[in-house]
Amino acid sequence: MANLARQQALTGLTTLAGNDLADRLLAEYDEVLKRFAAGDHRPTELSGGRFAEAGFRICQIACSLPVTPLGRQLPRSDQLCSQLENVPAAQANESFRIHVPRALRTIYDFRNKRDVAHLGAEVSPNFPDSSLVIAISGWVLAEFVRLTFSCPPAQAQLIVDSLADRRIPLVWQQGDIIRVLDPALEFRERTLAVLYHLDPVHPSDKQLFDAVEYSSLGKFRDNILEPLHDQALIDYRNGTIILLPPGKRIVEREILPRED
Repeated sequence: MANLARQQALTGLTTLAGNDLADRLLAEYDEVLKRFAAGDHRPTELSGGRFAEAGFRICQIACSLPVTPLGRQLPRSDQLCSQLENVPAAQANESFRIHVPRALRTIYDFRNKRDVAHLGAEVSPNFPDSSLVIAISGWVLAEFVRLTFSCPPAQAQLIVDSLADRRIPLVWQQGDIIRVLDPALEFRERTLAVLYHLDPVHPSDKQLFDAVEYSSLGKFRDNILEPLHDQALIDYRNGTIILLPPGKRIVEREILPRED
């Protein structure tokens, strides 16, 4: 599923911006996700800055502006946004002119102004900053996919979600075998962590039970899955479990930060 999604995203981006920029954008997105999962917040934001550099160049191409060559420094982000916003509406989609550049400016400036790229007295990179970089990068990529793949926003988001390999250090997988590497985690936390690791794949209750290693499948359903469903952290029906947004937020805010 992830390979198909990646090829779909790559095809659309390559058609618009060429293979080099398409590869660069997806590679930096991969790096953002990998660093975030490892708790490396400074590298997450550095990769976010490089993602923004590729994204700005794609916007330049989409708006028929002169493209800053790779290896040459981009203009200041405020100048870039101004240049793109001044492109006539008939010449390019509003997202390429306004919405995406403004979003990219946020993570581009993080790299330069939040004690990330240089020594400074600003606050150190942290989990909330990295979470913002992840969210913006994912939205920008989904917008690029939507515009270049000519698909509805929901389908574009599904493609990007499939690219997001949310593997986290406390979950190990080899083939069909999944283990939670921190025995101190409560079974509720183990369950959410494994679901986050597998997302967007939706496992059966039996598969999840095997990974979490609860005492019995019946008790796992009664004591873990049903309460999580009642709390709207998962959707559990017909033997299949889907991790819901509130459940994802618990993993990102309460479980992942423990791995820093």
